[in-house]
Amino acid sequence: MNRQDRNIEDLFRTLFEHFTVNPTPGLWKKIQAKITWKQFLSFSLNSFNLYYLGLVIALAATGVYFMLPRMNTHEITERSEIIPSGQVIRTEPTYDQVISREDPIEAVMKEPRSVGSAPVKKTVAEPATRTTTLQKKSTDKSIPKENTVGQKQRSETTETSQAEALSIENGSGTEPETIPVRIDFKAIPMSGCSPLAVNFQNLSENVTGVNWNFGDGGNSDELHPSYVFDEPGEFPVTLKVKGEDGLEYSRQQTVQVFETPKALFEFDEDVKPAKNQPIYFYNYSRGGDYYEWDFGDDQQSNLQEPIHFYEGTGNYHVKLKVWTDHQCYDSMAVFNAFTTQEQHIKVPNAFTPNMNGPTGGYYDEKDYNNTVFHPVTNGELVEFQLKVFNRKGLLLFESKDISIGWDGYYNEQLMKQDVYIWKIRGKFNNGKTFVESGDVTLIKQN
Repeated sequence: MNRQDRNIEDLFRTLFEHFTVNPTPGLWKKIQAKITWKQFLSFSLNSFNLYYLGLVIALAATGVYFMLPRMNTHEITERSEIIPSGQVIRTEPTYDQVISREDPIEAVMKEPRSVGSAPVKKTVAEPATRTTTLQKKSTDKSIPKENTVGQKQRSETTETSQAEALSIENGSGTEPETIPVRIDFKAIPMSGCSPLAVNFQNLSENVTGVNWNFGDGGNSDELHPSYVFDEPGEFPVTLKVKGEDGLEYSRQQTVQVFETPKALFEFDEDVKPAKNQPIYFYNYSRGGDYYEWDFGDDQQSNLQEPIHFYEGTGNYHVKLKVWTDHQCYDSMAVFNAFTTQEQHIKVPNAFTPNMNGPTGGYYDEKDYNNTVFHPVTNGELVEFQLKVFNRKGLLLFESKDISIGWDGYYNEQLMKQDVYIWKIRGKFNNGKTFVESGDVTLIKQN
């Protein structure tokens, strides 16, 4: 039988009948290791594997936990100091300290005991404001852990008030001493008409510094000040003091100032008193609620603008009184209201100052050297004001006395030869008011 007639099986057997395969060194060890590791990771009751290993570790840990001896602890009392201000400063002891019998800190030592026996305590007592019990291991100097049973104890002292102080003498605390601080004041009067003068009486006790604020920008550090409120309104007056306890206190009261009315009137000057001749009076008062007229002939009226009839000619003094609801009062009077002589004021337009220095503005009406600038009047003035300005508007001189004028000096320096502006306002004794302005030339002597 030739080769082509054989089947494939016989042919394969004939070719590989004497063939031998020799594995490389270590191949069987690698295969065995892989088989062993796979069996270790697989659960089996007949061989040691990963699950048996975990069980052994858990049992060992449980046994160690229950077999360890209980740790002895020491209770250490925290010390505290009290400073004079009443604050408590707590000092924590370090855990590597060794507590001895001579230590003045209160210490409670717990001795190891068996089950059922009572604890034995050793105590060294010291008075303290605040105590705290801490746990510490007796076997080493590591950081202690707080006992979860709740052996931490605290006692707090009551906080002192602002007026209390605590002190320690000879190692023991004294009773709190209270410093009574009183702040109060009295204002006399508490209300009134402007300008209102008020006297303040300080009633405070155990205080040192004093400061007053009157509510209108005014201040004072006097103990019992007096103050004038010249404007109407409500003013919160505040007293601030510093107590002997070192704290600041304040007290506030309100002073009420009412507006004072202004009495002002005019009448027909061209009309002379005569029988059956009406005289009209014009009331220009401000802030008034009630009025009272006196016409100088024993006749009165409460009308705001009355019409009056005189029995004949004569010199009559007319007076107007004005009140408010708060009884604030003002008045105006015109003497010889119907006199025939007209009162007026005249002002010169030039003057020659004294070159030897300032004179203070005093002058003699009979001196015709004209060294002081001043007005001239033929009537009696009850109000007067004179002001002098330079061309830039700077106020150089002011006088409220008709007998004092401007001598041409400013800050004791003679002003240059120039033109200056003046303004005059005033009121005659018959009630007539006036406001005038103009210019005057200052001429220096050669």
